[in-house]
Amino acid sequence: MQNEKVSIEKDNILFDLDVKDYREVISTLSDLLYENHVINSKEEFNNAVIERENDISTSIGNELAIPHGKSESVLHSSIALAVLKNKIKWGGEGNDEVKYVFMLAIEDRDKGNKHLQVLANLSSHLMDDDFVKEFKKAESKDQLFKIVNKIN
Repeated sequence: MQNEKVSIEKDNILFDLDVKDYREVISTLSDLLYENHVINSKEEFNNAVIERENDISTSIGNELAIPHGKSESVLHSSIALAVLKNKIKWGGEGNDEVKYVFMLAIEDRDKGNKHLQVLANLSSHLMDDDFVKEFKKAESKDQLFKIVNKIN
């Protein structure tokens, strides 16, 4: 089975994002994906991600979250990335604190295996201690972009 890749474009990275809660992160990243022509409906995509988040939190520990939404509004599968200025509680009460958010936008036609392969590929990198240490040391959007390109 081929390893599916989805790019993280430099324009889809936000560094030092100042937000209050996970909904604001998702909304801000949805806006970014809309502005960069990854999605054609901010509201539809945002709602899909929030609905998925309400089912079960996508925080994975180590200050990381991987929210995702599968929606007909996605024009091409992509990943948006936000490094938050301050940690926030992710999801409902008692959930992990998060500072790094990788939000997947999965094209409707890719809902099946590709979605799972992309998620597995990203997750395997985020479980690699060396990669995470390097990722967390990034001090700029440019540094972050160079590091996350190792995912692909």
